Amino acid sequence: MGRAVIPDEPGTRPLAEQSAAAHGAPPAHGAGLPRHRPPLRARGRRIALAAGALVIAAGAVAAATTGTSSSGTGPSGVAMPTEERAGWDRVFSEDFDDATGPGGFEAAYDDRFTVYHGFADTAGTGRYQASTLSAHDGVLDMHLRTAEDGTPLAGGVVPLVDGRWGGQTAGRYSIRMRSDEVDGYGVAVLLWSDQNVWEHGEVDFPEGALGAPAWLNVHCLVDPAEKCVHHETDASLADWHTYTIEWTPTRMSFLVDDEVVGSTTEDIPVERMHLVVQTGSLQGLPPRDAEGSLLIDWMTIDVPAEGETPQATLPSGAPVAG
Repeated sequence: MGRAVIPDEPGTRPLAEQSAAAHGAPPAHGAGLPRHRPPLRARGRRIALAAGALVIAAGAVAAATTGTSSSGTGPSGVAMPTEERAGWDRVFSEDFDDATGPGGFEAAYDDRFTVYHGFADTAGTGRYQASTLSAHDGVLDMHLRTAEDGTPLAGGVVPLVDGRWGGQTAGRYSIRMRSDEVDGYGVAVLLWSDQNVWEHGEVDFPEGALGAPAWLNVHCLVDPAEKCVHHETDASLADWHTYTIEWTPTRMSFLVDDEVVGSTTEDIPVERMHLVVQTGSLQGLPPRDAEGSLLIDWMTIDVPAEGETPQATLPSGAPVAG
């Protein structure tokens, strides 16, 4: 995961940094180590992924894949939930009903999102540009492609809670999304340090190549170049699914379509973290003719209600390690 921000020209700050600075903090990511890679060395996975939990999750994924086209409401077949879970308060929700043209998303949604543009993506081969973003038909469209000058274009957004930049110390983060299969491009939905310090933690879910299986990755706090949790789920990024991170002080759980696919009590961040959705190039240059979209139907953020200590969901019928 990279930490350095690379300006377009010496002595100038990238537009994304200027935009984020207006909300009181620096942008999260710049060029650096590719993030879609296996752990640096073998080690045990500190995660509750018993066979029973995986079987339950696999069945739920299959049902969601075949059922969303004909049931529910909204572009994905499942409407954004309006009821809060017990112990949680809703502080952010967006279902992208305000349509914009390509490049018009930032101005139309500037009270709800900070947009990345003007600096290198995590792999270092693409550049974040606001022109990749538009809202239409009730979805946010992050359209990946190669510019005329040969530069792969990347997209990134950070939700603003109450119109302000800044994260939380616990939360429940849900996003409903799908992607085209786009050779050479990937996506990461992640929690990232408000202070831009990798050792504060990095939690990626979902993460993966566009159109490929969704991965769960939790980076180690002591050595963040390693992943203490590294798990391929049964969900495909090519299909509509709802992905949820539940982060409490004692446990993190990860859900696909409300079914737990992983849970851990280790390497839990304690510093403020904010949600980021970023798409960009993987290692090397994508094929020049590769083009397609990540589509987001809706996003929500909940925080513990005042005086409440909500617990992360446990895997159904599965023993929990750690």
